[in-house]
Amino acid sequence: MRRAAEKQNDHWQTEIATCGADILHWFDHWVWTYDPRLVGKAGGAFVPLRLWPKQREIVLWMLARIQAGEEGLLEKSRDVGATYLCAGVALHQWLFMPGFKATFGSRKVDYVDRRDNPDSIFAKLRLMLRRLPRAMLPEGFNFARHDTSMRLVNPANGGVISGEGGEDMGRGGRSSVYFLDEAAFVPHADTVERALSGNSDCVIWASSVNGMGNLFARKRHSILKAHQIARLHWRDDPRKSESWALAKRASFADPAAWASEYDIDYAASLEGACIPAVWVESAKRLGLLEPGLVAESAIVGLDVGAGKAKSVAVTRRGAFVDPPISRDDPDTTDTALWALDIARCADARVLSFDAPGVGAGVASTLMKQDVSGRLAIAPINTGASPSRRRWPDGRLSSEMFGNLKAEIWWLCRTALQRTHEHVQFLQGNKGRAHARADLLALPSGDAESDALCLQLSLVKWERNDKGRIVIEGKPALRQRGIASPDHADALMLTFVEPDLYGMLEVV
Repeated sequence: MRRAAEKQNDHWQTEIATCGADILHWFDHWVWTYDPRLVGKAGGAFVPLRLWPKQREIVLWMLARIQAGEEGLLEKSRDVGATYLCAGVALHQWLFMPGFKATFGSRKVDYVDRRDNPDSIFAKLRLMLRRLPRAMLPEGFNFARHDTSMRLVNPANGGVISGEGGEDMGRGGRSSVYFLDEAAFVPHADTVERALSGNSDCVIWASSVNGMGNLFARKRHSILKAHQIARLHWRDDPRKSESWALAKRASFADPAAWASEYDIDYAASLEGACIPAVWVESAKRLGLLEPGLVAESAIVGLDVGAGKAKSVAVTRRGAFVDPPISRDDPDTTDTALWALDIARCADARVLSFDAPGVGAGVASTLMKQDVSGRLAIAPINTGASPSRRRWPDGRLSSEMFGNLKAEIWWLCRTALQRTHEHVQFLQGNKGRAHARADLLALPSGDAESDALCLQLSLVKWERNDKGRIVIEGKPALRQRGIASPDHADALMLTFVEPDLYGMLEVV
């Protein structure tokens, strides 16, 4: 018996050491969730949490933010387990990191901890804690003494998990990490942020989206850096399919609610969006649904960044758009040579870039290069007059648009509208088949591609005093808390057909 007990003790010591060193192992083997929708069904409502690939990324991303002592923002769909992931990360560190303190905040105290609310954050923490084997609980831990309202104490290592709610969030001492739940819906968020800045260096802003008029959206689009932002979309959930999405979407009386709560669409209720986010989502799926797409000769669009802004290059091969490539270096000579290398590697026929302003330095460098083969260098002024293009309704671009920028945005909009109609047709919904050459397949799944897809649906259009279409400028975007849409602007430059504009210089 003693030998068996010693063997079992050795097993638990080894397992606990493994769990402390490997948070993913701990999640996969010891963390449980609760889903009341499964009550009475096979297997029951208590479900072991087996992390999906994207959830594994999110867990490691959160841990990296905590270790780096910096903010992070998690934009999410509903019902993807984000709160369980935040709670699990906090509980793991509470168990294995001496002196660790996590705080959870939400706009209402009841959302953080209420004994009769199984959806509260502390209800999830308690579920995970009570499902752990006794050998993994802290030495001396007693639920009656150490699990109180909005507070879990680890008596063995001094770890604490606490909770707060309302406008007083952030004022309760200091934390290793502060998780702000549904941050896009917190009232007076700027006041809360000031309090949080003194509470923790690492604030994780986790939320579904609530349009552009809030601090969460401003942080997402113009404040935080790319590595500080993570995304957990319903398509990352292997349990969900397109057929599930169609049925779920149909259950919403307001399409904007689905777009906001599940498709992470900041522009769901945005009036005057040039490119609706639902069209972008269709374009992300086109490559899988339409095997007959054919790549054509490449065009590279380059948006030249000024100051701290990125320079972005996007390659389009007919209907196919490659993942964007970006660089932070403001040197225009290096940027020009970098873009030229991209165009040559893509065997592109045109390299288009916006030439005015900072683009003049790029133009000067490129015009001095020995460009062999068929590559043409196209310095473009998007503020110039539209082209001589005639549209299907018989109107000329000069009659429809205030400038070239509006025209090329509208060309991309038209391609994405046709793509959405075509995808709906392929899926058996109300839609319309279009020629494959008129479609656009967007990339997704990496940070640069996600930035492109997001930016496409954030820009608005309107009519000028002459009744012609114009696209929202950067000053107006900044007033809405949106940074320059560099990735989207680079894609638009691939829609310039130099022969129609008479502004092409061939070297």
